Amino acid sequence: MYKREWDTRVAHPRRQDRVSTVEESQVRVVPYHSDWLVLYEIEAQRLRTILSGIAVDAQHFGSTAVPGLDAKPNVDILVGVPGGASLTTEQIDALTQHGYEYLGEDGRRPGRVFFRKRGGASFNLSVVPFGSELWQDNVAIRDYLRTHPDEARQYANVKYAAAAKSPHSLLGYQNRKRDFVEKLRDLARAWAASGDGRT
Repeated sequence: MYKREWDTRVAHPRRQDRVSTVEESQVRVVPYHSDWLVLYEIEAQRLRTILSGIAVDAQHFGSTAVPGLDAKPNVDILVGVPGGASLTTEQIDALTQHGYEYLGEDGRRPGRVFFRKRGGASFNLSVVPFGSELWQDNVAIRDYLRTHPDEARQYANVKYAAAAKSPHSLLGYQNRKRDFVEKLRDLARAWAASGDGRT
């Protein structure tokens, strides 16, 4: 059931054979580690070089970007590109040469192209139009959680519960916490629109 959602990903016809499945068979949430910020800084600089011809900005987002928030030990990186632009085959090849798997476009969130890198340090890379709703939502949720510790603690509890119920399915894990994430998105949007948040 969960996999079907991601089977709607859109990939460039010439790249379709390189699209991997997003499913992962091990899900674990661990205590926050300050090394995540250091790993982001190092990898973001690498990505700015690889994507220098298209990247407008890069941001650390997701739970590993929120000090004190327990998370899956995969550092999330958001790269913004000009609206209407798309990665070239050469740019995708350059990312794969640096250990990234190309996962295509997320059918549930059109405009988000996803890559992952696993190893000693693990990264998730999302490429989205800079300044788009996708960009603004991800940054707003991060900043909201950074300034609302009660909600961050609630989110950590939701993640631990989701991982306990779906320890061998990333898609199951994501599905189990989706309602809370959507609530967070709405709260973050309202907070950002009020002028208290940064977008």
